[in-house]
Amino acid sequence: MAQEVTEAKKCILAVVPETRVQRVEARLRHQDRRYTRLTAQGGFMRRGTTVLMLVASPGDVEEILQEIRGAAGTAQRPAPHEAEVGTVLFVLPLTLDMRF
Repeated sequence: MAQEVTEAKKCILAVVPETRVQRVEARLRHQDRRYTRLTAQGGFMRRGTTVLMLVASPGDVEEILQEIRGAAGTAQRPAPHEAEVGTVLFVLPLTLDMRF
C-alpha cells in the first residue's frame, strides 16, 4: 500500500565506477549505512558503473555525500581516447514509500 512519507527523507543515488564501488560500499558499511546496489547502463551510466541507492534524513545527507566522495577518490583516465569516468551523485526528495 502506498503511503506518503511522514518525515522529510532524501533519496541519494550514487553512480560509482566499478573500480571504486567496493571502497564506497566498505565505507558505507563501516558507518552502518543501509544501501541497495543496482547495476545499470545506458545514457550517462556507462558500462562499468554501479548505482548505490540510499534513503536518509536531510541532516545526514551531507555526511553521506562526504563519505562517498572520500571513498570514491578522483577519477583517472584509463586510456587517452576514453572520457574520464567519475562518481555522479543525485539527491532527490522522497515523497512516497511503497512496500508490498
